[in-house]
Amino acid sequence: MSILRNRLFQAAISLIIGAFFLWRAIERTQMDEVWRKLHEVDLGWLLTALAAYWLALTLRSWRWRIILAPVRRLPLGHVVYGLLVGYAANYLLPARLGELVRADFLGRRYGVSRLSVIGTIVVERLFDVIVFIGFFFAGLWALHLREDSRIAQVLPFIELAAAACVIGVVALVVLVQFKHRALPKPLAFLEGQMKSLAEGLHLITGAREVAALSVTTAIVWTADSVATWLLCRSLGTTLGFSQLLFVMGLSCLAALLPLAPANIGALQYFLGLAFELIALSNETGFGLATLIQGCFVASCVLVGGALYVRATIKPVGRIASN
Repeated sequence: MSILRNRLFQAAISLIIGAFFLWRAIERTQMDEVWRKLHEVDLGWLLTALAAYWLALTLRSWRWRIILAPVRRLPLGHVVYGLLVGYAANYLLPARLGELVRADFLGRRYGVSRLSVIGTIVVERLFDVIVFIGFFFAGLWALHLREDSRIAQVLPFIELAAAACVIGVVALVVLVQFKHRALPKPLAFLEGQMKSLAEGLHLITGAREVAALSVTTAIVWTADSVATWLLCRSLGTTLGFSQLLFVMGLSCLAALLPLAPANIGALQYFLGLAFELIALSNETGFGLATLIQGCFVASCVLVGGALYVRATIKPVGRIASN
């Protein structure tokens, strides 16, 4: 069991699985057609998509600030800083290890409990997963009547994702209870850590907070969807509303898998599959995945990496609590 806990082992497995998905994606794709599409990208649509993506990142920072508020009230600029560093690390490191980097960076720089920050990231991801499931079912509902779609192929993925969501919700409910109940004596040494983690999960216990977070999540994902739609337009393809929902759903599935850096391989495979299932070109899906990684991911890594280097060279003291 010790090898399963070894981060290097996890990273190696992630890279192998990512390479497998990339091989499968390339095997079923006419790469000459992909390169042609990428060479003919409309620069105006591409730049507009990039602007929409950075708007979405800003909105994500705003949402995370709301989630962080019960733990520590931070200026939006500090939250943006931490989110960009964490996202850059997440894109660069396999197995989603960047989430730990985000928690550690915010904790060290601004004096916030790392476990509490991890709790807020869990809340953030929980709401994202709910949206992802919503994309799936809304897209399926709209597309299942189309004679040219082949939706049945993805039903096993939907069932797996739904089961994972149920397990995750149950685990979160159990964790939240630890905030109000003492642990059994054999586990008493974990009391402080569990309370700190539960503090970060506070938002899922109040109806008002959940409603506010639901609204902000809808706004965030609207911006993300618009960015993807615009990027698809740069490739000369216009997605309908139901098609966009379905493409976003499979894109989110690829992002949830703790695989290779920037989801290389998984994103190409799942977006290619998504476009096939909505009776569009698999090559367009592969090209869209490549543009997402080459424009969205690369720009975030460059900015987040630069901010991390700046923080390392020019560290600041912890800010005072409000």
